[in-house]
Parts: sequence; structure tokens; C-alpha cells
Amino acid sequence: MALSDALPYSSQNEQEWEGLAHEVLGVIHTELGGDAAPEIVDVTSIKAAGEALKDGSANIACGVSFSWERAEQLSYSLPFAVGGVRLLTTGDNDGTPETLKGTSIGVVKDSVPAGVVAKQLPETELEQFDSPAAALDALKQGTVDAIANGALWAKANAGAVPGSKAVPERPYGRSAVACVVAPENQALLAKANVAIAQLLQNYIDGDDASTNRINRWIGPESAVGLSTETIATHYNAVLSTVAGIDTQTQPD
Repeated sequence: MALSDALPYSSQNEQEWEGLAHEVLGVIHTELGGDAAPEIVDVTSIKAAGEALKDGSANIACGVSFSWERAEQLSYSLPFAVGGVRLLTTGDNDGTPETLKGTSIGVVKDSVPAGVVAKQLPETELEQFDSPAAALDALKQGTVDAIANGALWAKANAGAVPGSKAVPERPYGRSAVACVVAPENQALLAKANVAIAQLLQNYIDGDDASTNRINRWIGPESAVGLSTETIATHYNAVLSTVAGIDTQTQPD
């Protein structure tokens, strides 16, 4: 499943879907033994994605930020990115609560950033949109002062709005980004975890194909611009603390 217009995780380029979430979906599909490309269901919100997983019209969604509320209804895979909430703005502010007082902030309905803004930035005016694309259009048109969304999203989409910047320097409410399945679909979750763990390990080991998959969307030459060292350090932490894998030793 794809959440449209949400780079660096997912976007449709003509007839092709692309983004970090699709790279992860690709390795999961391979782990499942699939030959043909997986069918992509296009949804515009996390809420719609959850409903599709529950009614069986989709099996898995990738690029979903962790929240305890969602974890009560859906099962999360190993994370493949870490997010937080940053603001994309054209205004003269640094993203701190003091400089944002009285500003209008666009958020996607039922998203983690919407909850973070409501709790941590109560002196702002919240404007809710159905999708990241709609919020981005509002910022382009100047009808909101900023958009609150995932930290990587803010950096990946800054180029779409001339004069914009991602603030603050330290994100609000950091959270893991992973795939989700319906709770009863544990077999698929297990396969997804194997595929994601191998992708992360391959990146740490410097495998060219895996490195290209990740770096294309969040690496040093991408709009996000993370260093390979930063990405590898995070992946090492995921495998050693979440998966219980010693990344410094190889199996016999």
C-alpha cells in the first residue's frame, strides 16, 4: 500500500511508484518469493491505510510513524527510518514555540504531527488537511504559515516551496518509521521483519544495491541529505537493540 504524495517515502511518478517505502516493499516482496510487481493501493491518509488493512483490501503499508494508539490496532515491523515532527515554513521563525505564537500551521488529519502540534504548540492555529499534498499546496499559496509533518518529509519537500526551510533544528516528538499489518497477519509481519533486517544489515555492510536503495531517498545526495554514517549508526542501533542482532559478527 502507498500513501501518496509523501516523499521521501512514497510518490507516483507518472505510472511508477517510488520512494523509500517502495524500496522496503520491494525487498519484502522478494522475501515473499513474488515475481510480478506487487499491486499498489493508493490511499491519502494513515486512517484510510488502517481501514484497508483491517478489511483485507491491502496487506501491508510502509512509511508509517509509530504511535501507541496505532500500535493498539496494527502490528509494526522493524523500523527502517526515524522521524520526528518538523515544520516546513516560509516565515521568519526558527520553529520554537515562542516564534510560532499566533501562526497558522497545516497538518494532515489524524496524523502523529497533528497530535504533537495540538499538545506542544497550543498557541498556534491548527489547519487540517486530507493529505500532505493539500497541505503543501496551502503553504505554496500562503494560506498557512507552516506545515507540520515528518522530519524527513519536511526536508524532502523543501525544494517544492521556494524560500522554505525545515525547522526547528531538533525535531518535536521523535518516532520510528516502519511498516504495519493487521494483527492477525503475523506470518507476513515475520517475513517483513526478515527482509527489513537484511536490508539494514546490507546497508551497514556497504552492499551497493542496498546502499543505493536507501541513499537515493535519504542519503547524502538526496534532498534529505543524511550522511551514510548517520544512517548506518541508526540501523546498527535498530538491529542490536530491537532485533537483538550483533551486527559486528557474522553467522557461521
